[in-house]
Amino acid sequence: MAFLTLAVFSAAAGVLILWIFKVCSNQRALKRARGRVRAHLLAIRLFADDPVVILRAQGRLLAWNGRYLALLLPPFLVVAIPLFLMWDHLDAVWGRAPLAPGDAVVVTARLRPDAPDAQLAAPGWLAVETAAVHVPAEHEVSWRVRVRQSGSGQLSVRAGEDRAEKRVEARPGMHYLPDRTKAAGAIEWVELRYPHRNVSVLGVSFNWVVWFCAISTLTALAQRRTFRVTF
Repeated sequence: MAFLTLAVFSAAAGVLILWIFKVCSNQRALKRARGRVRAHLLAIRLFADDPVVILRAQGRLLAWNGRYLALLLPPFLVVAIPLFLMWDHLDAVWGRAPLAPGDAVVVTARLRPDAPDAQLAAPGWLAVETAAVHVPAEHEVSWRVRVRQSGSGQLSVRAGEDRAEKRVEARPGMHYLPDRTKAAGAIEWVELRYPHRNVSVLGVSFNWVVWFCAISTLTALAQRRTFRVTF
């Protein structure tokens, strides 16, 4: 299930990236730059016994390579910035695994400098194994909790009249598993780090980023003639 959803998302992203590349790039200039690069490469091969021609061709080759890379920069930025902003959310879907019975994890809350002492409340299927550990320099307080049995629910951190909740998933399946949940009032955020996981298919296992890059790139290459895109 994880691979199937990731494959569909990656293929759709590949088509969208291809369309963005076409809209945001100067296709005519890219074609010209690619042609010039090929011409100077061919000149180096054809005139291998003429040092002057080779040096001139190498200089022009570097210049046109720079021009080509500069033309690629605008569409690259248009694609890279949204992906960068979405990265943590995508990792929370495909890069994290839910907790399992027996797992222990640290729950950390960051408090405002003037916040009162914080307390942690957990559902019955989670055991709070330690008292609160304070890090005054960071305004943080942590507890270690252990999963007694499969379950899904909310941890609650209370500081005075303010309360922040953090959802905990300890059931098999796909879930949205962000490490940090922002709060308000006396509590800035609550964090619980889920274990990393790979996405597997037919016995082949990789980090979701590898699958995403491979599938989206192959999709873009396969569809570039349909969209008439040069890169």
